[in-house]
Amino acid sequence: MIKTGIFATEDEMESLRTSIQVSGMYLSGGIPMSNPEKDCHRLALKHGLPEITGFYGISEAGEFVKTE
Repeated sequence: MIKTGIFATEDEMESLRTSIQVSGMYLSGGIPMSNPEKDCHRLALKHGLPEITGFYGISEAGEFVKTE
């Protein structure tokens, strides 16, 4: 795991927690309510991190991480 030194805000962390909680739920038509991996990756890009193969993750402390 490679730490990026970039952190999510507390509001973003709460949004990710909610995304995880509803990730197994579906809207009518079989559309997932959320995709935590993609949500986290989008937030990392929003914070200025470069596009990577795969997805960014996030630590308990709110730091974006990646593997390589």
